[in-house]
Amino acid sequence: MNQELHLKIEGMHCGSCVARVRSALLSCRGVVEVQINLASGSAVVSGEDSISEAELTTRLADSGYQVSRQSLQQNQDLTLDEAQYRRQLQAQWRVVWQAAGVGGAVLVLDGIDWLLGAAHGEHPLIPLLQALLCVALLLLTPGRLILHGGWRAVLRRQPDMDLLISLGIITALAASLWGLGNHSANLHHFHAVVMIVALVNVGRYLELRARLGVADSVSALMRRMPRRAWRWQTDQWMEISVEEIQLGDRLRVAEDMLVPVDGRIVEGVAIINESVITGEFLPVTRQPGDQVYGGANMIDGVMVIEATALGENSTLGQILQAVHRAQSSQTQMQRLADQVAGWFVPLVVALAGMTWLGWGLLIASDGWVRGLQSAIAVLVIACPCALGLATPMVVYIATGRAALKGILVRNAAALERLGRVDMLLFDKTGTLTTGVARVVEIVGDVSASGEVDERTLLSWAAAVEQYSQHPLGRAIVAEARRREINWSAADQFENITGAGATAVVEGQQILIGSQDFLVSRDVHTEALEPRFRQMTSVGYNVVWLAAEGRTVGLIGLADQPREGASQAIEQIQKMGIETMMVTGDHLESAVAVAGAVGIQRVRAEIAPGHKATIVQELQNRGRRVAFVGDGVNDAPAISQAEVGIAFATGTDVANQAARLSLVSDSLLLIPEALQIGRRSLAIIRQNLFWAFFYNLLTLPLAAIGVIPAWVAPAAMMFSSLSVVLNSLRLKNL
Repeated sequence: MNQELHLKIEGMHCGSCVARVRSALLSCRGVVEVQINLASGSAVVSGEDSISEAELTTRLADSGYQVSRQSLQQNQDLTLDEAQYRRQLQAQWRVVWQAAGVGGAVLVLDGIDWLLGAAHGEHPLIPLLQALLCVALLLLTPGRLILHGGWRAVLRRQPDMDLLISLGIITALAASLWGLGNHSANLHHFHAVVMIVALVNVGRYLELRARLGVADSVSALMRRMPRRAWRWQTDQWMEISVEEIQLGDRLRVAEDMLVPVDGRIVEGVAIINESVITGEFLPVTRQPGDQVYGGANMIDGVMVIEATALGENSTLGQILQAVHRAQSSQTQMQRLADQVAGWFVPLVVALAGMTWLGWGLLIASDGWVRGLQSAIAVLVIACPCALGLATPMVVYIATGRAALKGILVRNAAALERLGRVDMLLFDKTGTLTTGVARVVEIVGDVSASGEVDERTLLSWAAAVEQYSQHPLGRAIVAEARRREINWSAADQFENITGAGATAVVEGQQILIGSQDFLVSRDVHTEALEPRFRQMTSVGYNVVWLAAEGRTVGLIGLADQPREGASQAIEQIQKMGIETMMVTGDHLESAVAVAGAVGIQRVRAEIAPGHKATIVQELQNRGRRVAFVGDGVNDAPAISQAEVGIAFATGTDVANQAARLSLVSDSLLLIPEALQIGRRSLAIIRQNLFWAFFYNLLTLPLAAIGVIPAWVAPAAMMFSSLSVVLNSLRLKNL
């Protein structure tokens, strides 16, 4: 698939709408895959380059839906248009007041009719006024929008919720007009007509208001996108629009400004809040050569950056694309709900017909009239909306909240699977650890006359290793710098690949490297053998140091656990999730790191291809496994796991295989992600249970006459709102 388009679609109300939109889009030339999110009114269309935007728009228009041209032309606009939603909310509020005004007049006339009827008998003028008001209401916006939707469904032979409500309104009005013409007061349902129209519109207003609240998390990301920047041009700083920035431009960022685009610092030192990208709220210090992210907030300092990534290619742009893609994907439970919603409407129409026939045939006295009232209630009380919103509303909120914390969920299925994980496997190097060796212990040879102190040993080692590209050599030089140790120049440097190095420092021949290297140069190592074995037993990489043919010390280096690793493991285990380390490193090193972070089970010295085999073995035993890794060799295991987790700073291969990416390198994001997954799965189940239970309970009650027609729209409205409000609890995560 070479092309991906992000669409905003107006007019979707229920699962039937989702099925209809998907069918229309898939019928277009070149379209291979369609992902739709009812909660956000959006879709992602993937396929060949031959996809025609005009054809997509036409097909959707033929199905009764409108597409935002801006979304088709500008893939950067990936979130809900908040201003557009507010305009829709204001327009719907006016519709509610229209419905309330006309409906209130009908109900007042009902009361007057009852009062006058009790004293003087029937007054035919009042039902006539009620009929005129009902017709006016249906011609005005409140009723016209509903009936237009129902008529559209009939023309396209695609039943939906608008059709059910329209049938209920038309049936109630037709019966009322028939009763008016035949002077049959028991057929008057004018109050039901206005109550249905009014409560449906109130429900749509409340749902729009709730959806606007749902958009907060993603809108917060959008609000972090800067609009203006200062660029160096024609020997001065000039304020420009962010859209004018080009790669390589030099941009000035001062205190309290947002970093306009991704870039590399070329001048200045800055304290920056990168929480919008990483989820970490503590400011960080950035210096020349460091990378900074567009949308980050400048706390203190002044810096000049060189633009390295723009628009949708920037880090924040990619986050927004990933979030939108995830929000438009589906879980397995959502697919089931959409299938049910697809045949739900015809089933309800059939049930309404059987209700009317059943009452008419089985009840002797006014059975047809009472059956008609119950049939109207059945049509109006049915709520496929709740089924359609149960899952996408949760996915929309959860993925947005996760993104604000620096957790990118690739698709809805990953969110669902994350909630079921009961075992978490970790790679070691670069995942549980920083992947960078550091000096942790320096030992002098006490048996040698005139024991050399740590600073001298480190200065000799750094003098030799300053020319080395070996990771352990660079770690030794870094430690000497950290301790502010100066070292002398080294002469006659010689590097022996895979063994060590030698040079003349301060007039002495210094050897540094493995034990075998020193032995090969006739240096005796027996005196430090016990300490060497002790250091290797706890997983240290040990470098030997000799001067003038005798051992003078050992330098132990180790890959340090990531900050917060032990707290993350503790939180994960408290959730009842078992942890295991799977690594290709030596057993001693693996056990040492596992012990430091609190992992009891370790599989070490594992060949890269066998990590995926271990995941599969656990899955065959019924475990739901997540795998956390960052290297190329972790990609097969990440792909095999129910949920693969990688750091966004890791290899591209690992990130492409992962279903969940952590923007920062903090392992504490993993228990956060698991908590979001569990809460999301629980709320999806609650929503689906309520949606199914509501329809299974209320449809029979409406059919037997327990729930009257005028109460039915309130029950239907409550069903949809309960799903939305229950989903909104995720905003507190």
